[in-house]
Amino acid sequence: MKRDLLSWRQANELMEQAERIQRNFLQIIADTRYLAPQGVGGTCAPHVNVVKTDQDWWVIAALPGAKANQIDIRVEGDQLIIAGARPLPACCTEGEITIWEIPLGRFERRLSLIPGVRFTIAETRFKDGLLITQLRKSL
Repeated sequence: MKRDLLSWRQANELMEQAERIQRNFLQIIADTRYLAPQGVGGTCAPHVNVVKTDQDWWVIAALPGAKANQIDIRVEGDQLIIAGARPLPACCTEGEITIWEIPLGRFERRLSLIPGVRFTIAETRFKDGLLITQLRKSL
């Protein structure tokens, strides 16, 4: 049973990776500068870790290549939304792409929170490509 669950998780992760690569490929085809205009397809979803305590949720999002001023994080209703852009480095605007694994351009990740429980953003830090956000449950 455990082996089947592990195999399923690995297969699911591979499918998600293939979907991200496909979205990025389509994004490249659609725009010669490799960045889709804001609000247009090509958005990828960054990986996150979530740690829950009685009062807080800690959300750690992997955003390599992003800058703090390019990240928007907010709570809307029962969702935490992390959105922004990771631009293509200037060195890579021309040439042939031989490997494309790092998602660039627009990103957005929506996490469902506990329905009916109000959360506020208590703390946000961005360092070494990781966005660390503390969500506090409001009583």
